[in-house]
Amino acid sequence: MAQITAINDDEDLDAALERIGELLRFFEEDTPESAELDALSKLVREYEAIHYPIGPPTPAGYIQGRMDALGLTEDDLVSAIGSRELVDGVLAGRQEVTPAMAAALYELLGIEVRDLLPQPAGAAAGMAAGC
Repeated sequence: MAQITAINDDEDLDAALERIGELLRFFEEDTPESAELDALSKLVREYEAIHYPIGPPTPAGYIQGRMDALGLTEDDLVSAIGSRELVDGVLAGRQEVTPAMAAALYELLGIEVRDLLPQPAGAAAGMAAGC
């Protein structure tokens, strides 16, 4: 396979991912192949960050991720934030997390309150700009 030095389009991305798969099958540290794997991985990350950006998680995403990591179910949230309807609404993104819910979820899941509460209108733009 030809050495990949840049990823300019999705075809290049597919080739890089295929090569990464090949390298992972026979991975050994401190070899030319491991250096190639590192370089390709960096190229893929950079290309995907530009062409397939992933925004910050939603409150529901934070909650679901922690639930999965801790092996909890939706039923475990009911005692923390109230009714089954509230849990369903929060996890579906239809119900905003209140300050009281955020405090309870912090206690149960360890998620920072600021990650669960709606941000003021200008805050998201300032954070995205790196302010």
